[in-house]
Amino acid sequence: MNATFPLGRPAGVRVGAHWSVLLIMALLAGLLAQSLLPEAVPGRSPAVYWTAGLLGAVLFLGSLLAHELGHALVARHRGLAVDRVTLWVLGGSTEMPDEPPTPRTAFAVAVAGPVTSLLAGAGFLGASFLLPGIAGVTASWLGWTNLALAVFNLLPGAPLDGGRVLQAIVWRLTGDKRRAQATAARSGNVVGLLLAVAGLVELLWFGSFAGLWLAGIGWFLAFSARAELAAGPAPEVLGRIRLGEIMTPDPVTAPGWFTVRGFAEQAASARFRTFPVVSFDGRPLGVVSLARLGRVPEQVRASTRVEDVCARPPACLLAAPETPLSAVLGRIGNRPGQDLVLVVSDGVLAGVVSPADVARTLELAVLGAEARRSAR
Repeated sequence: MNATFPLGRPAGVRVGAHWSVLLIMALLAGLLAQSLLPEAVPGRSPAVYWTAGLLGAVLFLGSLLAHELGHALVARHRGLAVDRVTLWVLGGSTEMPDEPPTPRTAFAVAVAGPVTSLLAGAGFLGASFLLPGIAGVTASWLGWTNLALAVFNLLPGAPLDGGRVLQAIVWRLTGDKRRAQATAARSGNVVGLLLAVAGLVELLWFGSFAGLWLAGIGWFLAFSARAELAAGPAPEVLGRIRLGEIMTPDPVTAPGWFTVRGFAEQAASARFRTFPVVSFDGRPLGVVSLARLGRVPEQVRASTRVEDVCARPPACLLAAPETPLSAVLGRIGNRPGQDLVLVVSDGVLAGVVSPADVARTLELAVLGAEARRSAR
């Protein structure tokens, strides 16, 4: 089961949501319907409170999406590619295969999200003065929540937007991108630890379970910041590595014209679980796994061809040898059984890049070494 589900392509940007978003929406709807709205506007029926609570939760999700789309649209305006936007329990993320090339671009992309939240907050607060009763209270809650979201995201520590802003400023002042990243990561670690301590104090001293949530957020920020600090120059190194340099050349392939039963007998001695599928003239058709073949009913395996059951593009990735690893990094390994990148040269399969190839390259990058081109 995929952990994310699609939400469409607003403004041409692919958007998905992690299942945890449903949990946070349910909690927010319950908070509004059972606590905030009855206290502010008493005497209404539970159905009215729950309708307003659910609408408020949906609008909050929309404001999170607007925040991330702010990043995405500014990035695209600045010439950066945007893979997707994913919403999850702690907010969202905008996935870009390449890093901003200048401090000015980095600053613009980072600040776009909080500015969008500030504008959304101001808009909802303005609407709260015009809307009566429960609608006005819900709009007011959305306004203050968006303002709090903007302020929180501007805290000066990676991976928050404020950390990216700090990174852009240090990069502009020093001219040293790596130093700027390290500064933002160290600041993020401090910010995360302070939030975690504040949350524990709120939980233990005041007995508020909101402190547990704050402590969890602080721990996550500190962990993420330390991970960025440990990675060091790895992102820059990955941007220089091309798929052709780390691919496994001449891989074991699954002939598309073979039957499932015929290829299963051949695969038994291949020691692999996932195979690129090729046509008779060597053109890549897709990717197939032993698990996928196993789902073909036994009575039709002798008459079903491998090419009829393989995962085809865009479900699997095709890329040229000169493609940077950073351009496909976030899309490798997220679909078991389809996690090979098929490296294609002059229309034929030249090699494959597997999650193991990527893991080795990442580990070498962290150690300060770069993957070497395999001997041909």
